[in-house]
Amino acid sequence: MRQPRSLDSRRGAAVVEMALLLPVLLTVVFGIVDYGRYFFIRSAVTAAVADAARMAVLPAVTTEEITQAVGEDLAGPITHESGKNALISVVPEVRLPGDTVTVTATLPFQALILPAFLGTKVFPQTVTASATMTMEP
Repeated sequence: MRQPRSLDSRRGAAVVEMALLLPVLLTVVFGIVDYGRYFFIRSAVTAAVADAARMAVLPAVTTEEITQAVGEDLAGPITHESGKNALISVVPEVRLPGDTVTVTATLPFQALILPAFLGTKVFPQTVTASATMTMEP
């Protein structure tokens, strides 16, 4: 038995609607996932720099130890690949009691799910965080 013609055309319309809306829906969902990853990495870099600044104000801590601490903090599962390319700076190199110390880290960021043409327009290319504290006497 054959179905009425109007029911067949409704099914065809549903397929066409799905074909038109599915790419938009998937782009929105993947954008949400990439934004979540971006904010997680930004939070991880901020926390790593804050911990390093707390460490930098202690006496007898070297710049290499501070840089290594930030690198270890950024070696997590999500930031692991980009954590290898982090640019870390500690200013000033020679720290005296009462000086302010600034630790800055810059991490490259690339969207994983969104297409390249969308990812470069929506997200910044780097994640940068800095923290400043005063040296202990």
